[in-house]
Amino acid sequence: MIRKKNRFLFFTVLIIAIVAILYYHFHQQKKDLVLVEVKTISSSYGWGYEIIADGKVYIHQEFIPAIPGKHGFKSSEDAEKVGRKVVTKISAGQLPPTITVEELKEMGIVKDSAASK
Repeated sequence: MIRKKNRFLFFTVLIIAIVAILYYHFHQQKKDLVLVEVKTISSSYGWGYEIIADGKVYIHQEFIPAIPGKHGFKSSEDAEKVGRKVVTKISAGQLPPTITVEELKEMGIVKDSAASK
């Protein structure tokens, strides 16, 4: 009888310990996660984007990066495409998340002539 009570007590404590460890682990991981989103914006240059992290503006980009001058994106879709590329770079740990002219060409955002303006 005593042996059954000890066994029951042991398994009860073990289950409580496992649940406590899993609960702690889950909440630690949740603290490390940051919600990052791309929001397109209309600006005086055309289209741009914002990178929003945990509800706060992290990057406000009104014009196409990496090309001379201030030229907005032609469409909301183009702005979003580059914004998503920036988020990918941030997620990979590249800070600052620079965009190159070559990447803009690969995405179809600019052509050779527009990059040299």
